[in-house]
Amino acid sequence: MSQPDAETLAIRDKLISTRRAIYSTTEAEVSKRWTYEEGIKRPYFHVKPLERVQLKNWKEYLDFEMEQGSHERMVVLFERCMIACALYEDFWLKYAKYLESHSVEGARNVYRRACTIHLPRKPNIHLNWAAFEEQQGNLDGARDILKTLEEAVPGLAMVTLRRVSLERRTGNLVNAERIFQEAVEHAKDTNTASFFSLKLARFLAKTKADTEGAKTVLKEAIEKDKENAKLYLQLLDLEFQQGVRPDEDRVLQCFDLAMASQLSADAKLTFSQRKVEFLEDFGSNVERLMTVYEEHQKLVKTHSGGKKRAQEGAGDDLVPAEKKHKLEENGTMSMPPPMTMPPPAPAPNSLPPPDPNAAPPPSYNYNWSTGYNQPSANQYNYGQWGYGQQYYPPASQ
Repeated sequence: MSQPDAETLAIRDKLISTRRAIYSTTEAEVSKRWTYEEGIKRPYFHVKPLERVQLKNWKEYLDFEMEQGSHERMVVLFERCMIACALYEDFWLKYAKYLESHSVEGARNVYRRACTIHLPRKPNIHLNWAAFEEQQGNLDGARDILKTLEEAVPGLAMVTLRRVSLERRTGNLVNAERIFQEAVEHAKDTNTASFFSLKLARFLAKTKADTEGAKTVLKEAIEKDKENAKLYLQLLDLEFQQGVRPDEDRVLQCFDLAMASQLSADAKLTFSQRKVEFLEDFGSNVERLMTVYEEHQKLVKTHSGGKKRAQEGAGDDLVPAEKKHKLEENGTMSMPPPMTMPPPAPAPNSLPPPDPNAAPPPSYNYNWSTGYNQPSANQYNYGQWGYGQQYYPPASQ
């Protein structure tokens, strides 16, 4: 067998070196992702929820791949992830947000797959899809998405408010008001109706500059929900915000309406306090101010007395029935006799008896000529406590 020539050897070495470089690069990339691949225990779809460890692994794997910057690998990994995590809204949103900066049509396709197939009743991804279509100028598509979601999951306030916001941003105020009115009429309970009434009144006053219409909406809501303090507060705010100087008579009518309502005692006390403050700041008649102030003081006393009686009643309920009966019979509570402690035992004499012939210790050699120098109070920083002051005994009677 003939030996290969130099040219053949050079070609062989070049091919081997090229393949070796590819192999080394592939091995390095595989080693980077091996931990994440080993963490994938369920690569297929199942209706049972994934474990937290699995979800965390998918999230970290996606974040890692995003840092690497390969778009092709990102799309492949997202498609793999969507098989196992098809019922998780966060991963669909992550996929769509990623594609928005690469392909508008691709992001729209992801939103469509998620909202129409896998997550038809999840509001968050529908709202994001509607916002995406609005950003792209597809207003009709955004309206259809929100309308479809409202039909699939009725009663969501956020969907109604998003529909109103869409119409308001596009300048279609008539449709926005109509959506609010339909929400008030079709509300399931009184609280929901009052909530949308507040939103409608604010919309009419601030967006359409229709203050009288806003007042009408609030008064109609008060007739249906007389115990909602927010309605009265909103009505007061409307009167306060009219003109440079508020109309005193109209504001007082709002206060009187709240005071004559079925609000709680605490709420009425708050409105009474605000009424006094309003007359102090904007009132034109001192007699009216003093009258309102006296009424407020009476309300405060009544409110305080009611609270005190309620606390006393609660305190009586805490006393056991047997002890309460015993107190009622004797008038006083019988106390057990005080405990007597035995006298302490004498301490044993552990020191030896003194030696009469022994010389006194050096500490006994006291120099009487020097006298005893008592330290002052300032020496021990006692001056700040007044320990250095002289004490005068009380005069004898």
